[in-house]
Amino acid sequence: MAPKKKAEVLETKPEEKVVEEKAKPAPKSNIILKNTFGEDMDEGDYFHSTKEPGKGKALPFFNKVCGNPVEREDLIEAFNTIFDPKDNILFYKTTDKEVYVIIIPLKLSTNVSKENDSIDGDFQKHAISFINEGSVNIDTLKMKLRRIIPFIKVAKN
Repeated sequence: MAPKKKAEVLETKPEEKVVEEKAKPAPKSNIILKNTFGEDMDEGDYFHSTKEPGKGKALPFFNKVCGNPVEREDLIEAFNTIFDPKDNILFYKTTDKEVYVIIIPLKLSTNVSKENDSIDGDFQKHAISFINEGSVNIDTLKMKLRRIIPFIKVAKN
């Protein structure tokens, strides 16, 4: 029987590359946060932070869960008759259902705070469903929006 030949192993050293460390800018949030006027809003005004009050951040999947700002003028008009637009209460519609989400700024929130043991990213939201109705009705929307008022602090202007 002939002896087995050992396979030759060629060792090659990878070229050493010099990697220059650059300060990376903070990643820009892809969260869509707009009031009923279409103005961009600051995440820190809506999302709780335990370490740095006023610097809260939304979770990356915020828009997947809450949807996007309502764009229908008649719904925005009805919303603005119930809530003062200057309070910057947000009005969103989920992407796949006839469900509307109302997001309250922290300054008006009654249930998101350090005293309520809120965690980072918490925000006060209220959902209004029109799944059973099939589509939104303005009068019913106003009635359901009025039910949220007791859960909001009165703005001090």
